[in-house]
This record gives sequence, C-alpha cells and structure tokens, in this order.
Amino acid sequence: MKKILLSLLTISILLPASEFQYGSGTLSMDGGFIGLTKSIDSDVTTYSLVERHSNLFSSNIFYGYNFTWYDSKKLKQLQQNYNSNINGINNYFGDSGQLTIPSIEHRFKGLDANIELGYDVIHQDESNFLGLGLLLGVSLPWIDSSSNDDSSDSDYFKDSKTDIETYKIGSSINFQKTLISDKLSIYGLGSLAYQTASIENSYAKSKNSVNGTFQEYNIGLYYTPFTQKYDLGWFTLSPKLYATLGYKYTKWDFDDMIIDISGTQLNSDILSPMKSKFGIDSSIGYLGIGYSF
Repeated sequence: MKKILLSLLTISILLPASEFQYGSGTLSMDGGFIGLTKSIDSDVTTYSLVERHSNLFSSNIFYGYNFTWYDSKKLKQLQQNYNSNINGINNYFGDSGQLTIPSIEHRFKGLDANIELGYDVIHQDESNFLGLGLLLGVSLPWIDSSSNDDSSDSDYFKDSKTDIETYKIGSSINFQKTLISDKLSIYGLGSLAYQTASIENSYAKSKNSVNGTFQEYNIGLYYTPFTQKYDLGWFTLSPKLYATLGYKYTKWDFDDMIIDISGTQLNSDILSPMKSKFGIDSSIGYLGIGYSF
C-alpha cells in the first residue's frame, strides 16, 4: 500500500496540474459467487490521482483523468439462507456428500482508471463551464476469497483469487460553477459506460466473459485560497493551490454469471440455476489537494 501511495504522489509531482485525493467509505458486492444471495459490504479506502477538467490550448476542448486504487476490509459472506436450499448442488455429490458452503470472506483491491476527452458546450472561464465528453476506461481489481470455517466442507473452498479485467467506453458530463468570487466553486461529474469484462478464478481455474454497465457520479466543493497571475511576455503563468471536499458513487454491473470457488469443477447444469447479476458499488467521501500552473 505504501508503494501505491508513493507512486501516485510521485506521478502527481511530475505533472503540470494534478490533484491527490484520499477517500473512505463503503464497498458492497452483490451476487456472482456461489452462495452469495445477499449484498455484503465493508469499509474501503481509496487513493486517487485526478485531473477533473483541463482545457487544451485555450480552446473549449478539454481532457480529464481519474486513477483510483481501492483497498477494502474483509466482506463477510454468510451462507445460512443459501445452505437451507442447496439441494441442487448436494445432488451432484450424491446422497453421501451433503455439501454445504462455509462462510467466506472476500477482500476487494485494485485499480480503476478512466480518461475523458470532451468539449465545453458552455465555457465562461476555467471555473464556470459545462462539458460533454467521451469516457474510456479500464478496471483491474481482484478479489481475495478465503474460508475460516472448520467444517469438512471447507476443504472444497480453498483460498482463491478472482481477477477482473474490465474495459469500458461511454459518455460523461462535467461542470463547475463559482459560488463565492474566485475562491469557492461547486463541481460535478457523471458518466455512464458500456463495459466488457473477463473474470477468472485461480483455484477453480474458471473464466467468464461478461458484459454490463459502469456508472459514476461525483459532486464536491473546490476551494482556492489564493490566485496570482504572472505576465512573462510570451505567456502568463497562473499558479494555483486548491483543496476539494466531495462524494463519489461508483457502480459496476455485470450480466448473469456464477463464479465457482469450490474447485470441484461443477458442470453447467448444476451452475446454471445459480447464476445471478453481479454488482460492485462504492460510496466514498474524499478530501483532495491539488495544484496547477
């Protein structure tokens, strides 16, 4: 984690304009894994390198980016409701093998990266604009799963890692409006994208290709303690230090699927009825510090 934090800070220093954000909130996961019949959630911490909106060559064309590292605490998957209705999977093992699914813990970690390119349909100045854009992104998280159950059935559910590789393309909206002089502004971002993903589990050696949608909504306050302009003849420098306070909601939705973490290579007839929508969402409050020249 320290390496990730230091890497983001180093990159931000090398850029002409950038913002570092620290966030904390809740991450939830719903469906997708064998036995996960209810949404589970846990605390999550995020570290982000961000440029929300920067115009190119004093034109109305702008770009933006957001690279966020997620690290959750353990999400506890309780199986009581599922095990009371598990006839299908038990029949697969025969009368002598009444398999039940032990409680499983999941931990979500990884990178979400998005780049935005767009055009300001309204552009008064750098603090007052409304832009529409194209969003391109990739998500590369993984989920570590483990069972602390002492029952014999836990032998079927060893520790495993599920890798998710998602590519997305969609549209975005980006705005900022001054509230108090040039000191305080409100900003907002929204995006909706189509995504395609490859999901692979290391223990079961299973791999799924699924489609779905990605959406993100972000609103916050932007505070600049001071602004100063320096006319150097050929060009003008406007160094700026600023802080942000905001809230961000992100959601990954995938088509019906099932991630077999049993390692028993259950056949498709057994797995098919267990398929469900797979979703991951996070609600994050964050603080940011940024600069630009």
